[in-house]
Amino acid sequence: MKLLHTGDLHLDSAFCSYGERDAERQREAGREMLRRIFATADVESCDMILIAGDLFDRGFISPESAELFCSLVEKYNIPVVLSPGNHDPYTENGFYAKARARLGEVLTVFSSSELQMFEFDALHLRVFGYAFTSPVLSQSPLSAAQMPEDNGYLKIFCGHADLASPVSRYAPVTLAEISACGFDYAALGHIHNRAEREDRDGRVRYCGFAEGRSFDEIGDGGVWIVELEGSECRCERKILSSETFWKDELDVSSADTEETLGAIVSDKAKTYAKDGAHLRLILTGRAERAAISAVLAQSDEIAKSVGLNYIELIDETLPFIDGEYLERDTTLRGELYRTLLPKLAGDDPEQRRVATQALRIGLAAIDGKNIFDAFGADGGRR
Repeated sequence: MKLLHTGDLHLDSAFCSYGERDAERQREAGREMLRRIFATADVESCDMILIAGDLFDRGFISPESAELFCSLVEKYNIPVVLSPGNHDPYTENGFYAKARARLGEVLTVFSSSELQMFEFDALHLRVFGYAFTSPVLSQSPLSAAQMPEDNGYLKIFCGHADLASPVSRYAPVTLAEISACGFDYAALGHIHNRAEREDRDGRVRYCGFAEGRSFDEIGDGGVWIVELEGSECRCERKILSSETFWKDELDVSSADTEETLGAIVSDKAKTYAKDGAHLRLILTGRAERAAISAVLAQSDEIAKSVGLNYIELIDETLPFIDGEYLERDTTLRGELYRTLLPKLAGDDPEQRRVATQALRIGLAAIDGKNIFDAFGADGGRR
């Protein structure tokens, strides 16, 4: 038995932070990922595709995405089992009900917030699951589950669930509940950045994101290919993403000019350079304000020169300030420095960033300078 486990594609996301053209490009990238997923299931000779919720991002589903999903199911004729999530809940007159009527037995969709079971006799398989029927499902559908008598079939669970919190509003299922049901594999969706095994035997897994959509989804995306044979469960991560998001830090203290700073940033960016790569690079250490401002303004040029799709430079550097002098300074400048020093030297990066910016603004104001110069290009963020 071979299964493809996916979910959390969030097709038709609004991408509000993008311009209209780029937002549509991102939505089309999501549809292209769906094509790759079905093609992968075909190449891998999968017996079934499990979609563990949030295939779509919202109740409104574009005609393009709706037709694409149905046409792919028809084209490949691989049984699909789908558990609607909190972003795409099942409703009686919604898309999933209409798709199920159109596609017949090749598409199975859970339609109740209580545990349901479907049998696939040709595969000697039972699939258990449930549906979000609204954006919230506060109770675990497995908490009072009554499992049917064992008939020798494999038992698969497919659900959009939150293993992380027992008080979650998004189906707070527990590992103990999954274990008590005796599933041979549990295909979960909901937590995008967890795509490793959740239990000792590797039979409980989140699908993870198929393709990153922002800096909240770091690294390569993909799907699980799950093989069940006898008592064995083998899972292989298939990387399918064409766009990736990465985060890193760079200490730029060694840069003494705008040119050397730009070269250091470019060299670091090159290590992530490939088609479709996005990089958020946090600059740390000590640096001249003018050099930092100049390099921040060159981010688009740097991305283009090294072959990145996009680079976001975040300034968390400390200014070149004589701390020993300011610590002894009896004027307002020294008082400002001493007040901020515990936060400047603290362990919290965000606190250090805010304190550093406050020091820059304060010193600029005391010196009668334009305080907006203390922010750098685009406020230090892009």
